[in-house]
Amino acid sequence: MLFFTFFLYPLPLFQLKHERSKDYNEKLENDFVTVLKGKIKRLPPEQLKERIIRFLQEQKICTLATCSQNMPRSTPVRYRSQGLTIYILTEGGGKVKNIRDNPNVSLSITGEYAGFQSVTCLQAWGKAVIIKPQDGPAYDGAKRIMNLEERPDLKNMNLQAIRTPMDIIKIEVEKARFLSFPEGILNQVLTIT
Repeated sequence: MLFFTFFLYPLPLFQLKHERSKDYNEKLENDFVTVLKGKIKRLPPEQLKERIIRFLQEQKICTLATCSQNMPRSTPVRYRSQGLTIYILTEGGGKVKNIRDNPNVSLSITGEYAGFQSVTCLQAWGKAVIIKPQDGPAYDGAKRIMNLEERPDLKNMNLQAIRTPMDIIKIEVEKARFLSFPEGILNQVLTIT
């Protein structure tokens, strides 16, 4: 049977999977459009930017994706934002090593889920840099933006007492895709120039 399957489907298996995936994604997108028919709206770039900034400020957790030597890594982290810049306090580890090797990162953020019609989420791509405590004013500025003293989870910790000072990952968002079913915004893309 496998012999006949090969001749019936001369395309490589990965190409078939890709085509099926593409067809499925197009069908899914068309289904979303049908469900939202009459509710879909396209925001002008400046309004979309402001909506994305507001969404970033409303959330606290994102999944940061990094990659080095063709090995991806995905890490849930707490963040703060200022405009379209993301700040993450980090003790180091694999994500920092990956960023040093490859500063191109991706992150995803999801709002509170209360059923399909509540979905609000953001995908973003950008460049990351590691800011170390010895970077002086750059570190102090990033730390001030992060407002660590106001975080309830850190109030009980003495950050000064930690032997290894924590670094800060700073990500400048270059492109973002925003989806908000409640608002009728369907995968609208913002590219920052």
